[in-house]
Amino acid sequence: MFARACQVVPEIASFAVDDGFAYGIPEGMEPVIGSRVRVRVSGRRMRGFVTAILDEVPDKKLVPLDGIVGDIPSFAANDLPFLRWCATHYVSPVSTILKRTVPPNIPSATRAQGDGNHRGAAKPIRSVVVPTAFGEAVADVLAGLDDDRSAMVVVPSVVEVGQVATALTERFGDRVVTAHSDLVNKEITAAWVKVATSPGTVVVGTRETVLWPVCGLAHIVVVQDSRRVMKSPSTPTLGVREIAHARSQSAGVALDFLAPLPSLEVLTWATEESVPPGRCWPLVEVADRMDEPPSGSVLLERTRTAIASVANAGGRVFALVGRRGYARAFRCATCGELRRCERCRAAVGRDGSCTRCGHTNGSCQACGGSTWQHLGAGIGSVVDDLSRSLPGLVGPADEGKIVTVGTERDIRTAGSVRLAVGVDVDTLTMAPNYRAGEDALRLLVRLANLVERGRGNRCLVQTADSSQPVVAALRSGRYDEFMNQERSIRAAAGFPPSGDLIAIEVSPPFDGVDDLMSEVRQVVDVHGPAEVADRMRYLLAARDLDPARLRLRSIVRTLRDRGSNVRVDVDPIDI
Repeated sequence: MFARACQVVPEIASFAVDDGFAYGIPEGMEPVIGSRVRVRVSGRRMRGFVTAILDEVPDKKLVPLDGIVGDIPSFAANDLPFLRWCATHYVSPVSTILKRTVPPNIPSATRAQGDGNHRGAAKPIRSVVVPTAFGEAVADVLAGLDDDRSAMVVVPSVVEVGQVATALTERFGDRVVTAHSDLVNKEITAAWVKVATSPGTVVVGTRETVLWPVCGLAHIVVVQDSRRVMKSPSTPTLGVREIAHARSQSAGVALDFLAPLPSLEVLTWATEESVPPGRCWPLVEVADRMDEPPSGSVLLERTRTAIASVANAGGRVFALVGRRGYARAFRCATCGELRRCERCRAAVGRDGSCTRCGHTNGSCQACGGSTWQHLGAGIGSVVDDLSRSLPGLVGPADEGKIVTVGTERDIRTAGSVRLAVGVDVDTLTMAPNYRAGEDALRLLVRLANLVERGRGNRCLVQTADSSQPVVAALRSGRYDEFMNQERSIRAAAGFPPSGDLIAIEVSPPFDGVDDLMSEVRQVVDVHGPAEVADRMRYLLAARDLDPARLRLRSIVRTLRDRGSNVRVDVDPIDI
């Protein structure tokens, strides 16, 4: 018989153990909520997390705890409701979420001081428009942070961790702690220990740090929340933006989103908005493909002339080409009309099949033509094209040429240029997902912000449809009208932030999948199945999907027990 007992969620990736099991606490052992412990489950020894210290010892034979792993709790007791929300929202076992709060190993160390976050009344959520120099902007946002209060800054990449940390160190000195994937396990653990046990730290890290325990947390800052890397590609598909928002609301801590272009979600949440006066980005010039006859070249003569003029004068140029995930954009070789799906208006490939809705499209809707010109281009084809007139001056991003051709990932290291070129707006705006317009504008704004101040310096983008809202926003230098249009369109469709989306992808075997999904159809709209590679995809859409989430947990468990691989994508990027 034990005098004390606790509830433990074992580290088993299964919904079946979400509530945990009661264990006896041996004499001399002092676990707390958040402690990582060793337990036995069905005779197997494993680790788990203490989620409650029981007021009464259950009247049954209890298995004792085998031990405590380290002295530092993995989370504060008052953070547990927020962590359980994460599990529910992302249709994930609780143990999977709790494991995200810990580093590779937990050493024995001094217990955390205080109870985690600096809790208080709800704080304002701010959207801060920052063209460049994010480090300085973050430092300004955190300027009033007290010495005994901590802050968490989440950025997209290792490069940006270094840039922001450098700026913050000038302001906060050794209070700054960095955490990212380039560190070895020992260094990551040391960073975790410091932020978990020491009030007054400023942790700067990539998306993995958003669930870390931070002693005395008073402020969260998220930089460029809409970058693709700010959302985990694997199940659970954790998104930094949503988790930071939920954590700030749960803990009552301040939250700032910094980006050249705020996301529609952030604009919906924000109670304050800081926007620079005038244009939000440098001048953008539009080169319309309809002004030139189809030539088979990805670069218009106007574009090629502009690049040559700047390069021959010794000025730097960056040309942005597409990457995986962009649309396979085509236009009619006869009339130049962009090829879109007759049913859903998404981009359509050469074979006419739509990857979003599955509809098979025929000839050009404008002229009846059946010959199509591919608008997309890779780095190699653009380099080859420009090298014929600019020998020795053109190369990929890693070659350091005066004219650099690269993808989105190369923007952050491109430096300042006199001319920035978007080879094709249409490959961005026609992507088969509901965020395509917003994502395209955001990427092209990042491109435009590469342009250094100076007479004649500019950003030039190519398009076959100069009337589209993204192009209008680029020209005006304002995003508010575009975002208002997007808000209305999404609200009518019930898409985020007005609604909720979840994609369920199931790999073979498929036995009984439709029958199981019929249970969900009783409470929300379910679209599909659509065939995606060797998987079946179902799309759930509703103003509120919480009623479906509980049923999905049971369905996912059943399918996995049958041997199917199931991916649950909450707020999918590519749909």
